Amino acid sequence: MILYWLTGLILLIDITLLLVNDFFPGTLAALGIPLWTLFAALALVAFTNLLAYNKELEKRFRIFSTGFLAGYPLFLLILLPALGGKSASGISLASPFLWAILLFFVWSNWRQHVKESKEFDEQT
Repeated sequence: MILYWLTGLILLIDITLLLVNDFFPGTLAALGIPLWTLFAALALVAFTNLLAYNKELEKRFRIFSTGFLAGYPLFLLILLPALGGKSASGISLASPFLWAILLFFVWSNWRQHVKESKEFDEQT
């Protein structure tokens, strides 16, 4: 369980730093963080989650993690422009590509939740 929360925390820090660097270029350089380390951290989180996959934990935290992993980047996309940042890559709340990815992410996780709920109901 600790590994689950630790990888989630690393993922949030990573997403935050990548978006801050996109809206305020040079931030990572000023902090002394090479960009490749953030991508290496993403790969490490993905690899760790593959090795330590626990179906029960995944079921228990699916709704929470889906909501948080969808809502937190949206929060940052509201906050960072409000602080005066401008996306170097064109990421914004007006991007249809962003909304398509977000809706697909939420839909696929919701579908998985419904499937697991039906399987649980059939077992009981």
